[in-house]
Amino acid sequence: MTPARIVALSSLLWGSLLIAQQLPQIAYDVKESVVKIEVHLTNVHDSERVSDQLKRCFEESDFCVIGTGVRINQAGDVLTAAHVARDTGVVSQTLKNIGIESEVMVAGSASNAEYVGGRVQSTGGASKALIKAIDSEHDVAVLEPETGGQAFERIDERTRARKQDFREAKLDLQRPSLGESIFSFGFPEYSPGLISTTGAITLAVGSKNLVEAKKSGDTELVPVYKAGLEMSPGNSGAPLFRTSDGALRGIVSEIAEGRDVIATVVPASEIAKVLSKYAIKWDAAPTAQARSAGHKKLWPH
Repeated sequence: MTPARIVALSSLLWGSLLIAQQLPQIAYDVKESVVKIEVHLTNVHDSERVSDQLKRCFEESDFCVIGTGVRINQAGDVLTAAHVARDTGVVSQTLKNIGIESEVMVAGSASNAEYVGGRVQSTGGASKALIKAIDSEHDVAVLEPETGGQAFERIDERTRARKQDFREAKLDLQRPSLGESIFSFGFPEYSPGLISTTGAITLAVGSKNLVEAKKSGDTELVPVYKAGLEMSPGNSGAPLFRTSDGALRGIVSEIAEGRDVIATVVPASEIAKVLSKYAIKWDAAPTAQARSAGHKKLWPH
């Protein structure tokens, strides 16, 4: 990996460690669908031998957090940005060039549900993963964990260990309202800890030539949303959820710096096209009419 390539990768992963306040209650449910995408060293002692370009990423452990993903079905398939999926290959190849073997893995979001010292089978916090589908034009990829339909064993502050079914995101294909309230979770700046952020939709109709498409020489524009979020460049692949009900609005592809930080978001409607193209299962969030009907039942007048 060239120094320029490392700088480009770092700029995509760089992020703020801001903890957003006043998250809605639904956030504590949907965060269970969010995962880290990591590169792990096969031999834990190889962390001392990684190249200078990657030392910052591996300085505290034998894994490097590359980006963020979100589960989209009960099979455990993980949705992320295509450039995140490809960057795992770049890091793995860079390590291989100096004789270090590694694996791409996805891990649960609990702070201590980590792959530790080669004990992945005993901690259950992570699973090896392969690229199942990738679409450069939309900057969308899907990773397939080896766990299949089995749940991760989660370890957190409240329980020593517990088995739970996958929590998967529900895609909302409808165009959002301008100013619609949203929140997101991600793992910026190689962070092993889950970082939350809140914001709003600032552009509901737009188009852009996305980062992975540019790298692949694709000049086609695709529909995008813009969102104002409390994050710096980073959080690639991070899911954006609607505040009212936790429906998935899309995933982060790019973040532009400025007075107001604006994220470019691949809409759920475009993601659904890619998933359907590759015959990957996904579920739709309830429509506005269904949500309204449910609200009336709960709050009769």
